[in-house]
Amino acid sequence: MVDDEMREFVTIDPYHNVLTWNRTKQGEWWFWLNKPANAGQMENCCAIRPMGMHKYKNKWQIEMLEEQFYGPTNNKEITKLNERTRRYVDKVRGAMEIDQYL
Repeated sequence: MVDDEMREFVTIDPYHNVLTWNRTKQGEWWFWLNKPANAGQMENCCAIRPMGMHKYKNKWQIEMLEEQFYGPTNNKEITKLNERTRRYVDKVRGAMEIDQYL
């Protein structure tokens, strides 16, 4: 399922990995099979109101996600992120208006 900008609501790999998937550079591997040519890729791959993120199974991984998306601004989990991942986290937090509730 995708949003109106063709970004995925559910990631099949940790989102920091999916943010690097480039159809043009990496070619047509199974992930891109049957997806339209205008499907989001790289930083435009993931919806800013995600519904599900796969491959986060351990307690520490779930706690890390919670801090990144719902924790205080600039907490230790956010400051560990690279620029690309941080931009996505900031977009998600902005779309959900997280910081106004902290």
